[in-house]
Amino acid sequence: MSLDKFVNLLDDGGIYFAPLDSYMTSDPYEGFPPAVAIKAMYSVSDSTYEGVINFVSSLENSARQKTPEFLDAIQKAKDQLATRSAVFRKLLSLLSKGTLVSCWYYSEHQSEAMWKLYSDQGKGVAVKTTVGKLKHALSAAIATERQTKIFLGKVKYLDYSDSSIAPSDCVVDGHIMPLLKRVSYSHENEVRAFLCPDLDVNNLDDFVIKPYMANCDVFKLIDGVYVSPFVSGSYVKAVGAIAKSFGLPCPVEQSNLLNGADDLFHWLDRDE
Repeated sequence: MSLDKFVNLLDDGGIYFAPLDSYMTSDPYEGFPPAVAIKAMYSVSDSTYEGVINFVSSLENSARQKTPEFLDAIQKAKDQLATRSAVFRKLLSLLSKGTLVSCWYYSEHQSEAMWKLYSDQGKGVAVKTTVGKLKHALSAAIATERQTKIFLGKVKYLDYSDSSIAPSDCVVDGHIMPLLKRVSYSHENEVRAFLCPDLDVNNLDDFVIKPYMANCDVFKLIDGVYVSPFVSGSYVKAVGAIAKSFGLPCPVEQSNLLNGADDLFHWLDRDE
């Protein structure tokens, strides 16, 4: 993360959840499953939709007195039914883009690509924790109605253009969104904590996506702080001073990614 986000993490005392909509510039597919899953979701209402169409048609055909008011009501019903695809797309978009996520890189090893992608011009900070501590922090967060519904899962990466993908391939831990991403983003090796949006399906036009702060003890969450390998010693010192000012007990150290290759030859010293 950038330095300002690190400061916010310590100062706010909580884990920030951003709407998936905020990641649209880096991945326009963010939050959406492959087309086969979207089609399966859409088809769930096929029988109901066809039943309503048949009911409206039967009313129109069997009516003895087709008054202007009756014909107007029939036309309004037809117009409403014609919006099915548009309403579905809008609802799916709001559900996916309005989902709130906290994104973590999962690995035993650091990633040069992640340092470059998520730092601010090479100036970045990473915090280290475990899945267990993250789960504990989220479960121990200040209780609200929304926070009782926090989920945690590992992202599954798929080739969205693969015609052999089945709807069942798009289900991860019982969820379709937002634990799916295109295989092009597999380098992120992502674990996500996420909240489902508070969406009023009867008032879609007024839905506003808002970020969320899950308050928790971040000092027990963080095992270590690592500073980008691309910065100077003064920057590392500044990050250490910030951590110390907040009373963060864990160590702050610079990534050893660019420390050189001397360790490959340490065995020679024993022969001298």
